[in-house]
Amino acid sequence: MEIDANSVALTNTQHIYDLVNLCADFGVEKAVVCPGSRCAPLLIGFGKHPKVEAISITDERSAGFVGLGLAEATGNPVLLVCTSGTAAQNFAPAVTEAFYQQVPLIVITADRPPEWIDQWDGQTIHQENLYRDHIKGSFIYDEDHIDVGKKALELAMEGATGPVHLNVPIREPFYPDSLNEIYFSTKHTKDTKRDFNKVDNAVWDEFEGLLNSSEKVMVLGGQISPNSDLVELMNQLDALVVGDVISNLHGVNGIIKSADLLFKHLLPTEHTKDTEDFRPELLVTFGRSVISKNLKLFLKDHKPKHHWHIGMGMVGDPFQSLTKIVEGDPVVIFKKWVGLTTETLRHGDRQIDEIGFTAETGRQVENFKSIFQKAQAETNSRLAKILEESDFNYFSAIKKVIDELPENSVLHLGNSMPVRIANFIGINDSSIEVRCNRGTSGIDGVLSTAVGHALGSPEKNHTLIIGDLSFFYDRNGLWLNHSFPNNLQIVILNDRGGGIFNIIPGPSNQNGLTDLFTTPHNRTAELTAKEFGLDYRAATSLEAIDGWEAGILEIFTDMEINTKTFKRLTTETRRHREND
Repeated sequence: MEIDANSVALTNTQHIYDLVNLCADFGVEKAVVCPGSRCAPLLIGFGKHPKVEAISITDERSAGFVGLGLAEATGNPVLLVCTSGTAAQNFAPAVTEAFYQQVPLIVITADRPPEWIDQWDGQTIHQENLYRDHIKGSFIYDEDHIDVGKKALELAMEGATGPVHLNVPIREPFYPDSLNEIYFSTKHTKDTKRDFNKVDNAVWDEFEGLLNSSEKVMVLGGQISPNSDLVELMNQLDALVVGDVISNLHGVNGIIKSADLLFKHLLPTEHTKDTEDFRPELLVTFGRSVISKNLKLFLKDHKPKHHWHIGMGMVGDPFQSLTKIVEGDPVVIFKKWVGLTTETLRHGDRQIDEIGFTAETGRQVENFKSIFQKAQAETNSRLAKILEESDFNYFSAIKKVIDELPENSVLHLGNSMPVRIANFIGINDSSIEVRCNRGTSGIDGVLSTAVGHALGSPEKNHTLIIGDLSFFYDRNGLWLNHSFPNNLQIVILNDRGGGIFNIIPGPSNQNGLTDLFTTPHNRTAELTAKEFGLDYRAATSLEAIDGWEAGILEIFTDMEINTKTFKRLTTETRRHREND
């Protein structure tokens, strides 16, 4: 009997088209797909589905980070699709970043049937559990296990969101004779999500007791997506609020935003007898990682008596002081905190101020806050003076870029020096959204992530500040089989090498081996801009940094001047007033 290859192909792939429709039913609107043959049914399915936009990118490593940026920008899960073999391994850096940043990526990797593993068949490797510990869940999706598709999508979006992996073995033949023969199954329904925002009354009673007995309370925000409701709630608390630039809390009045500089110079002043005065009795944290190394060192050495963390998913303990985890959305929890205090005031059971402290301790709390806020004001003044007195350097250059950002725009910060410099400078415009790959803090994929974010929110202007090595490392982020976003400004800090290694003590003291750390070069981005049709500008002075403009702005600075400025900022920023 003659075998109808087309019928077999349709039989071999119908469950894959059903998976495509399942993803659409779960709210997936964008799929980043990488060309290949074994993944053909997936490319056909997502390319044909009316509710999913397929964005084709050749380099899987860049594609993974573009998908990461798209998911961050839209708040919806984004698909990553690739063929079998090492193509799937190239998604690993982006999957790892998504895991630590709690970004919902649905990773679908085509595979050979299991009997062909380790049989010297082309593009065949061990793909099951490929991403191991950096994934919320891994599943094998085939004709006999189609139920795992729904499980994977629900897992990606439940609680603390994150990446999931569906490995899809595909048998030949899998190319249909005509796209008109492809159809999608009926809609699927989602299960009801568990409510993660219910907190037991006993927890609130314990928390209220700590507030009433603690004279020094610090609220510390780690990296978190912009949230205007959260900022508004922070402004209703009379507690000390501390946040790096990546906390997106720059709309909070009186926030301590220069922690790295302040905690490097915690010397006795007229307000304090010793550094013990800075030790919080109650530390309330939310969000993820914190940039400021000196803050982390201080809290490790001056551990709070109580440390509560609010959030979902993986919780780190960077100060080795964590005493309680409250699982829930920080907005919901802080709203309850504000409401709890208001209710207490209304009933007049005790004389308590607006954040739950007794009137007797209210004065001490205010002193705790004012010490930091006066130090912050002094730091702001001294930082401005140092930058004004210094020759052109990448601290003053980034300040100029930040000062000229359009309102309601997005600032992307590269790792290594860009995010640290921006953290020194700070942001005053509360409408600016800050993004950075601080899940793993790598320099790979920074450009690609910003590209994905710009594609995902075309209504906003985006600015990426990136180091030269990071830019050249990720140039394939510019290589889209798709029109390049015209709402992205790429600002390259070109100091002709890994400048941070000329600053930090270890590598800079290695004499003749320093070049192995700094990787010196003489490259510029001018030809890269020409290759990809992007406008190019070069700047060697503050005057040349003039407004926002899509394309590439390459800023050239002298590493010796940068190093000198850095040393002044970190040694002179916080001084006694009488010495200024």
